[in-house]
Amino acid sequence: METTASGTAAGRPRPDIHPGQDTSTAHAHRLRLYGALDRVCVPLAAADVQAVFKLAELDCVTVHAVIDWITTARTLEPLPHPHPLPHPR
Repeated sequence: METTASGTAAGRPRPDIHPGQDTSTAHAHRLRLYGALDRVCVPLAAADVQAVFKLAELDCVTVHAVIDWITTARTLEPLPHPHPLPHPR
C-alpha cells in the first residue's frame, strides 16, 4: 500500500494540508501563476513565491483573473510619469 505526502492511500487529498481546498487544484494554480509570470519575464523574490502560494489557494475564477491581469499588463504601454508637484514655499 503506497501513500504520498499529498494524499491518502485512496488518492484523495489530505484535508489537514489545505482545509477546504483540493491540493491538486492549488498545485495547478501555482503552476499556471508561475507560467504566467515566467512568460512575462518577472523574476521572483521570496515574498513573491509566498504570494503565489497564497493566490493559488483562491478559486479558479480569481486565479484566472490574476493571470489575465499579468498577461495584459505586460502588453500595455507604460503610463507617462506625472509632473512633479511644485514644492510648497
